[in-house]
Amino acid sequence: MGRERRGRAGIGRLLSLTLILGWAACGEVEHGRGELRVASVQDRSRPRRDPELAEVRSALEAGRGDLALTLLERVEGFEPECLRARAALLEGDAVEALRRLEIARGLAPDHPELWATEAEILASLDRLEAAAKALEEGRKRAGDDPALERALGVIQLRNQGHAREALQALERARARDPELPFLRWPLSEAHRLVGRSLCSEAPGEALAHARAACALEPGSLEALELEAEALAANLQFEEALVRYGELAARGRDYGETPALLHQRCATRLLLEHERAGAVEHYLQARALGLDDEGLGFGSAVLLEEARLARERGSADIEAEDWAAAEREFARAMELDPRDFVAENHLAVARFQRGDYRAAAEGWERVLVRASAEELLLPDPVALNLARAWRLAGERERARGALAGYLDREPEGEWSASARELLEVLEAEELAGKPPAPR
Repeated sequence: MGRERRGRAGIGRLLSLTLILGWAACGEVEHGRGELRVASVQDRSRPRRDPELAEVRSALEAGRGDLALTLLERVEGFEPECLRARAALLEGDAVEALRRLEIARGLAPDHPELWATEAEILASLDRLEAAAKALEEGRKRAGDDPALERALGVIQLRNQGHAREALQALERARARDPELPFLRWPLSEAHRLVGRSLCSEAPGEALAHARAACALEPGSLEALELEAEALAANLQFEEALVRYGELAARGRDYGETPALLHQRCATRLLLEHERAGAVEHYLQARALGLDDEGLGFGSAVLLEEARLARERGSADIEAEDWAAAEREFARAMELDPRDFVAENHLAVARFQRGDYRAAAEGWERVLVRASAEELLLPDPVALNLARAWRLAGERERARGALAGYLDREPEGEWSASARELLEVLEAEELAGKPPAPR
């Protein structure tokens, strides 16, 4: 980094000290990478920024003050000192940032980037009055300059309620110098703050600002959050839910907001005669925590859909289409997890398909609920449970189901069948035989 600039080697060696001093009297002497560089404030043809420092500027815009300082090792000159000031501020060392500005001031006291950097650093430290004075002094010394417009925007960002003025200043700066560095974040933040102020009264405009903020700073969770809110306010619920999903994946929690959006989306779809889509959104809303009261009319919609699924499943049982019956009763359970009949019939369908363990687990839930709610069971659920556990290779669990039934109803309707099945289990165990269908 300390070598002489490419394309100027040789020329610098031919310059005499007298000639250098003569140029310095007309403008300013700028210390560069191991050489003296002469730059006049009035000389607008010279590059405003050193292209070899582009990586440093990128690091700073990414918030990597540590990387910028590493890249600036053994690099001298006005622009490196301004960049060091920004890096020091990012690293939390305001004293060092101001010290570096003083070094830069000694190298180019009239350079607009000096005063812009100072004003922005002071604004970041909430020293707004001092920042305004630095900006005023910069305009006196350097005239109207895009960097100073940027500084004005940064100062306005720190002033409550001045986001629109900040946005206007920053956009003027970008229009005048599209390659102006350190503009991306303040411009994104200005769009975000303006969008936030419009979210309730003009959600469409707020959405445009939110998307502009996200385009400038794709990693900004605050900008993405505003986009989600603006989409919801603009009744674009599905897109809003996608954004909230992205925020959740990045660690943000919005409580019941996504559930309420699903509920509102479902209601809108019902009004648009999209019942299937509405049902799915009501299910999502319930899965995210909305109860029957929160679902409102959606609760009745889900119960009606559960009834229809149960009726289709019953027709499939009559036709002995067990796979179809399983699908319909599983759907009925999804729509109404409290559907007692659907859970029993789902176990029947699974048993007939040979999924004995799943059938047994379903019948166990039926028995637990029947006991808790003191319900009378029309089917021999306890025997069905025992048969399912037996065929799943779980004789002890089958024996336990039968014993429990006989304890509860020793003279019950199916007690004789229960004792018979107990004898079969004991005989199989004594004979060392695997369970066989019965």
